[in-house]
Amino acid sequence: MKKTSILLVLILLAAWPANAQFFKEKFQGIPESKAPGSRQGGLSMDGCIFQFMDGAPAIDVFSIKDGKYIQRIPLEGHKTWHCNNACVSDIYLVKGDRLPLVYVSQENKNEHCICAFRISGKKGEYSAELVQKIILPEPAVMGVWYPNLVLDNEKGEFYVTGYSRESWNDARFGNGLQLLRFKLPAAGYGEVSISASDILARRNYAFRLATQGAVIRDGKMYQVYGMAGDSAIVCYDLETGRELWCMDLLSAGIPNEPESLFFVGKELYCVDVKGFVYASQGFKETFTR
Repeated sequence: MKKTSILLVLILLAAWPANAQFFKEKFQGIPESKAPGSRQGGLSMDGCIFQFMDGAPAIDVFSIKDGKYIQRIPLEGHKTWHCNNACVSDIYLVKGDRLPLVYVSQENKNEHCICAFRISGKKGEYSAELVQKIILPEPAVMGVWYPNLVLDNEKGEFYVTGYSRESWNDARFGNGLQLLRFKLPAAGYGEVSISASDILARRNYAFRLATQGAVIRDGKMYQVYGMAGDSAIVCYDLETGRELWCMDLLSAGIPNEPESLFFVGKELYCVDVKGFVYASQGFKETFTR
């Protein structure tokens, strides 16, 4: 019996993945010194990484394969748009469009909107058009400050993550994380407003520093939090609301502030504030003690 118990423990420990070397640096895409603003939300499509900049002056595009710079897509810019998270939808606005709409959340206490961009053209000749703005309820009404969008393409819904108090870096006064679920409005041109009555579900979680990029896949939400030296990825089961696992990013190989989080095929990718691109090594659900 004792030998059986020891063997079982050894098997469990062997199957328990460690954080170390979970991510491997692939390349530096666009160096920080060459960005027109601090890099923020990013996503992958068409064999490229599209990374939005704070203030929405531009989208930088580079190859997912080798980091080769492809182009800069100019935007009109808006000083209160933070472009904190960007998600690829499965919605094609116009029949014949080659690329789906991209949704970008502003995560700003003074700008509570989600912007849908239509990306047209081919590599090296991309252009971007703002086609729709989804106006969220005011924070005091919605109960969420610094709202951050995450698309659930499988259900035609989106989630808003944020804080119950007017701070993303202060855990005092009962500040905690909020997760709200909404139906995604029909795609189109112009503005559409949603109200607090449109909230389908709300969940509360303990405070974590600084919401960053996030992505939903197979009923799970992967959210990256934090700043340089104090950051983590947390995986949530969206059906139950349970936190499945948490990974410290410093020990996993990412020392700088994380910004973007997305999948490329089966691998989880992260791009940091300095433009370094990291990829998981044989991604599988992972747990930490």
